[in-house]
Amino acid sequence: MSIRHIINLDRSTPSPMEGHLRMGGANPAGEWIGANSQHLLRGGQPWTPVMGEIHFSRLPRTEWRDALLKMKAGGIQIAATYIFWNHHEETQGVFDWSDNRDLRGFILQCAEAGLEAYPRIGPWAHGEVRRGGFPDWLVEQCAPHLRVDDPAYLGYAKILYEQISTQLAGLLWKDGGPVIGLQIENELADRPDHLLTLKNLARQAGLDVPLYTMTGWGPALVPQDELIPVFGGYPDAPWDRQHAEWARDSRKHYFFSPLRDDNTIGADLGRKPSIPDQSHLERYPYGTCELGGGVQVTYHRRPQIDPQDVAAIPFCKLGAGANLLGYYMYHGGTNPNGMHTTLQESQNTGYPNDLPVCSYDFQAPLGEYGQARPHFHALRSLHLFMHDFGAQLAPLAPHFPQPAPASLDDRQTLRWAVRGDSQHGFLFVNNYQRIEALPEQAGVQFELRLTRRALVMPSQPFTLQPGVRLLWPFGLQAGGLTIAYASANLICRLDDGGPGFLVFAANQGVQPELAFLSNQLSGVRGPAHQLTRQDDLAILSGFTPGTDCLFEVSGTPAGPLRILVLDHTQVDQLYRFNLWGQQRLLLSPALLHQDGNILHLRTQDPANTWVAVYPSPQAEPASASAPLQSSLDGVFTRTSFAVAPLAVQIMSKKMSAACPAAPALPGPAGVAQAPAADAYERGEIWEVSIPPAALDGSAEIYLQIDYTGDAARAYLDGELIADDFWYGRTWEIGLRRHAARIRTGVLRLFFLPLHSASPIYLPTECAPVFDANCQALQVRQIRAVPEIEISWPG
Repeated sequence: MSIRHIINLDRSTPSPMEGHLRMGGANPAGEWIGANSQHLLRGGQPWTPVMGEIHFSRLPRTEWRDALLKMKAGGIQIAATYIFWNHHEETQGVFDWSDNRDLRGFILQCAEAGLEAYPRIGPWAHGEVRRGGFPDWLVEQCAPHLRVDDPAYLGYAKILYEQISTQLAGLLWKDGGPVIGLQIENELADRPDHLLTLKNLARQAGLDVPLYTMTGWGPALVPQDELIPVFGGYPDAPWDRQHAEWARDSRKHYFFSPLRDDNTIGADLGRKPSIPDQSHLERYPYGTCELGGGVQVTYHRRPQIDPQDVAAIPFCKLGAGANLLGYYMYHGGTNPNGMHTTLQESQNTGYPNDLPVCSYDFQAPLGEYGQARPHFHALRSLHLFMHDFGAQLAPLAPHFPQPAPASLDDRQTLRWAVRGDSQHGFLFVNNYQRIEALPEQAGVQFELRLTRRALVMPSQPFTLQPGVRLLWPFGLQAGGLTIAYASANLICRLDDGGPGFLVFAANQGVQPELAFLSNQLSGVRGPAHQLTRQDDLAILSGFTPGTDCLFEVSGTPAGPLRILVLDHTQVDQLYRFNLWGQQRLLLSPALLHQDGNILHLRTQDPANTWVAVYPSPQAEPASASAPLQSSLDGVFTRTSFAVAPLAVQIMSKKMSAACPAAPALPGPAGVAQAPAADAYERGEIWEVSIPPAALDGSAEIYLQIDYTGDAARAYLDGELIADDFWYGRTWEIGLRRHAARIRTGVLRLFFLPLHSASPIYLPTECAPVFDANCQALQVRQIRAVPEIEISWPG
């Protein structure tokens, strides 16, 4: 049975409101950044950047550059970062901007890495930090008159902003620096007057930037035209009070919807629900700052996040009209030590969740120690698309077909949307949802009713497989030709000096087609294919996607348009860098990043030490840090690196068994409370010996601990360096940052058993087996895994 899904695009696109937002500014070179009601603007053109959160004070400064270059390789253009007040003024009047708290140093490194910067200046931040970032002394002096226009509170906020301004002097956009905007406060959308007061305080302190934003979830009461509200959406809600099942309301993020707000964010803080009428938001471009790059595990809720759980959400937001994608978190971190207290959120400090003392890994695309997760790779192709086609996408309104899904329980109605007008645009289809798998959809075909025609795509119905997402262009101008439609995901362009070069990726289960206006097409050269004429279209089909699937499509005097169609299994391996004298495509299963003219490859798997490059360098790049061997892989040149196996033999010894555990009890907030520090002394204790030379010859050594239990901690010479609330996945600790002490110190691991009656949410797939005493604790393996690094200079 064939089902044709129809949408009418035969209507004009509304023009944006211009000039009403009180923001915008130019740098010394005259490059202007601003916004209208539809999208951001840069240099007079629509701009759809990708922003990723990284917290400088949660990362050793020796790791900043590496982290920022990895983020850039993943397609991030703007590094967002909280400035946690209590990380800098834990003692009243004593500010610390040194070492990993060096805001100025971090922003300078953003600029060196080629990234813009977006500080989130508070005063209140949340970020799962003690008291939301408020220093204890501030709470003692000003409570309950916090986050309001109270003179005493504002006086302290003014001092904070002045300190931040001093740190950022000369680094703002107007000065030629990378700081393009600021977020004012956080999760405070029902006090517009106070938000405006804070914006004015920031400007008076010298924090004059093109863009000012606020988080919009909740009532989203915006001080009109003064701040742009930005939104979020997470694959689960570890702050949720219940522990019986996954947070089912997060299903909303796997639909295409005009609703911007997520009324679950901040629900743990008693936030007011969204107001039904959000028409006032039409004055502002739709952007996000907190699309979940993962979620942080809390003690009472421990969801597992899979790669597609993350990757499908920004895809749906983009299809629904978002023109700024911002992730929280994109790079995980580790809480610094406080002088007086630990600095994590906890029930004992009046907050509703208990967080690990150290770990803020967040299951992010780049983990706590910079390790690349599968969703780092799964997100990259969407970012490439935004970089290259965002200016075309930004002015296009979203169109939502009817019938729409009936409810969040509807898993049968196809989820799709179009961003387009009567001539061109992009089709978005999502057939993925977290936890509750969506079924295959048989006989799918789309009809887009344009001004002069009804465009049917593809030419034959197909079966949409579970988990597949489609991003198909129509009416796309490239190289002097019109691509009427493509039934393959549009990824990026390549600047190879010719009239045009497009990269597509086939979708699993879909035979790709490239349809051109027949009267424009004069010839096609490439691998085996079929070219059929249907009405006024010439449809290219019958080819096999892959590294050799490169077509030259002729039709203009300027020369042929080149089109590469990769297989769906290759798209997550795709990178694009300006390297060795020109822009190139690279394929690799490893983490690649570029530092100047040097390509770096990182992997834990010796089988992944290869890179395929197109176009191949005319002259062989200089020798890499490992012997190399090259061969052809389609139109790519594949270079494999010979790496001697790195093996790190460690010794681990069980020192004592755990005492029986009682069920976790509710804390002050009414949910299960994390064990106190002294409880770990009654846990199972292991001592780990690491050879002094273990860190030689590798970029990193990860201590991987495969266990089942409740919680665990790692102490090095008695100092807590890492901790974990068990959620079914291997606990991983990067040792490089502790190298000096690892060589001579004593590393001990402490494990607590989980009691079957503890009111804790765990994914069903990792439900532990409890013994006769209702306990679950098993340490299966402790091993050290080296990360290989290969540097390939130009």
